[in-house]
Amino acid sequence: MMIDRQKCVATGLCAIMFLSVVLAPKAARADNNRNDRPIRIVATDWADPIGKVAGEFLVRGALTINGRPACLDEPVWDGDLLQTRTGISVAVLLDAIGTITLRKGTVVRLATGSGMSNEGQTPRELIASLGLGEVSIKLQPAVSARVRAGESAFVSSQGAVFSASFREGVSSVAVKSGEVHKDEQAGQQHQYTIKPVGHGSNIHVPASGTLQIQVQVIEDSLPVPGVAVLFVLDISGAVNGKLGVGTLSNTTLNVVTNAYGIAAVQFVAGPTAGTVPVSATIEGTRTSWTGEITVTSRGASSHKIGWAIVALIGTGAAAGIAYALTRNRDSLKVQPPEVKNP
Repeated sequence: MMIDRQKCVATGLCAIMFLSVVLAPKAARADNNRNDRPIRIVATDWADPIGKVAGEFLVRGALTINGRPACLDEPVWDGDLLQTRTGISVAVLLDAIGTITLRKGTVVRLATGSGMSNEGQTPRELIASLGLGEVSIKLQPAVSARVRAGESAFVSSQGAVFSASFREGVSSVAVKSGEVHKDEQAGQQHQYTIKPVGHGSNIHVPASGTLQIQVQVIEDSLPVPGVAVLFVLDISGAVNGKLGVGTLSNTTLNVVTNAYGIAAVQFVAGPTAGTVPVSATIEGTRTSWTGEITVTSRGASSHKIGWAIVALIGTGAAAGIAYALTRNRDSLKVQPPEVKNP
């Protein structure tokens, strides 16, 4: 019985080996046919960062990456959103790309890309989406850049040195060396509008309280779903709260509009009173809404309510005294209790 089983196993293995050789596709066999075209595979390593924060000293909170404070030599990844405080400039060294310096009060998303030509893979290029502020770019000799500032898009020559800015809805470029021209093929321009929903531009929230901020994107009087909206808290001054809750708590958040064209984000106020500007910008456009959040002190509100109650009590007491003094003197005498027979 044991011998028969071993014979069956051996026979099965031989059959499998025979069929694998006979049925193997021709492309997998080695031959000398020169007409076969080789298959070229271009591998891209997405697991590595594209650069790091450079410099000798960096004040904590001067730079945030995806809404979180960054430090020197911190890696920068494809698609990261960087923001600097007012008065602070921060340099980012991009591997095999060059250097980009974020000027004061800048919000920019960084990425890298590469193309294909008849000669093979082309050098990587810098892709920057400037939401606010100014950046200075110095490219390596064989690298070009694409910069989106509001609704305008720019393309640089290889090795160019230039700066791009986007402030108050106006985009501009200043070239030091090389060439930078406007990309006319950036796509059709949308006529978006954005407005707050459920609140105005002056928002009040108590200290340590929460409030939902909502904006709606509209085009041709119709809501626009699936559009990315970037919410930004101005961190140039004292930050009195954050956007989002839990692990998603940041000073910047990217939200996609729902079926009604509404993008919403939760604002969590800090424990102290103050004001913080907030903006919501449709990414890739200059269309934005700006507002101001005022965080009120709970103690101040309690004191105001307390003084109001004291004032009401005092007024009532004064009115009672005045009424008593103007009544007949006999009414001030103590009267015996009225007794009723059951």
